[in-house]
Amino acid sequence: MSPELELVRQWLEKAHLDLRGAELALTADPPLCESACFQCQQAVEKALKGFLIHQDIEFEWTHRIRYLLNLCVEEDGAFEQWRHDAEPLTEYAAKFRYPRPGPSPTITEARAALDVARRVYEFVLQRLPEETHPER
Repeated sequence: MSPELELVRQWLEKAHLDLRGAELALTADPPLCESACFQCQQAVEKALKGFLIHQDIEFEWTHRIRYLLNLCVEEDGAFEQWRHDAEPLTEYAAKFRYPRPGPSPTITEARAALDVARRVYEFVLQRLPEETHPER
């Protein structure tokens, strides 16, 4: 495998591990909803970055899903469908990682974030060569 494809595979592997982490966080008793939401954001971010690297598109090092989606849409308009569901995950990059006032995400919100993250991840996999897909 070329070094470029291997790098894409590594990004997708990290995204897959974040999804697994979110799944495990939600099976804890009580569920670790803040951790799950953070890992869902990370999974989407890393999957989108894997796609961009495969397309040889340079990007800023950021957690902003909207920015990454904008770049993906320029290459493949089908990414547009994720704006409504995926962009809100950006707030999970930092919102719950530090002490702050306000409620934590609910189990319903965390499960919804996991659903979106899984679907975006699978969508990205469909657009990339099989050899870049992580082993499951």
